[in-house]
Amino acid sequence: MTAASIDSPASSSSLPPAWRIDPGRLQAALVEDAKAWQLEIVEETGSTNADLVQACRRVPWGEAGMLRLAYRQTAGRGRQGRPWQGQAGMTFSVAMPLALPPARLAGLSLAVGLALADALSDLDARLGKAVGLKWPNDLQIDGRKLAGILIESVPAGPQRIWAVVGIGLNLVRDAAMETALGRSLAGVTECMDRFDPQHGPTDLLAAVLNRLAAMRTAFLADGFAPMARRWSARDAYRDQPVRLLHDGALQAEGMARGVDEEGHLLLETATGLQRIASGELSLRPAGEGA
Repeated sequence: MTAASIDSPASSSSLPPAWRIDPGRLQAALVEDAKAWQLEIVEETGSTNADLVQACRRVPWGEAGMLRLAYRQTAGRGRQGRPWQGQAGMTFSVAMPLALPPARLAGLSLAVGLALADALSDLDARLGKAVGLKWPNDLQIDGRKLAGILIESVPAGPQRIWAVVGIGLNLVRDAAMETALGRSLAGVTECMDRFDPQHGPTDLLAAVLNRLAAMRTAFLADGFAPMARRWSARDAYRDQPVRLLHDGALQAEGMARGVDEEGHLLLETATGLQRIASGELSLRPAGEGA
């Protein structure tokens, strides 16, 4: 992959979504560190995360991040291995080089979520106000999932790690996906007065990359701790009763009180305040089942 190159192979036989990324407009909108990122946009792939995991094992270590966006993923997966194709949304992965020991990665998924929320605010203030964060790695609007985050790490030497971050972001509400998942979803466009289908996706992607690049710099310097207060302010379930589930089984319940400086959920229970690491736990409102 060459810096800022756009790879556009022939279209597959499947119907692509209507929107497209404008490479020239994207490049012009990137600022500072994001300008050096390597960019690839393809019609279809199995999984952008898997593609970048393999790329990170081949490319020399450097300071520039990498983006791979596919208009369709045939083998994408979400948290806990759930399948994710994302044909109606924006699905992409970024690989960020982090010269940190593994122990310093605590809170990275929350930092990414906060960067996404900030990018949506940059795109449209009304949209930004509507977005809430769900611990540990989702964005929501009115309790409906707007975006999900999946992070994998690739060691690259002593205190060197590639963080491969997969992101699925709904541009519009997808009725077929809602039916398949049995839950309501949210879309970027529903909280905007106007979304330009020609330029909107490109402007959104540029805002995301700019915020992710800035977040990487801040995370390298100080970790998640300085971001914890802002994350908690956007917590969609702060001061609400919640349940924590693992494979549908109840693990804990109590009042959500935001997060600490390491990204642990602060859960006030009958026995006191607990710090909960994410692991494979799923958070649900107290009145909602598995």
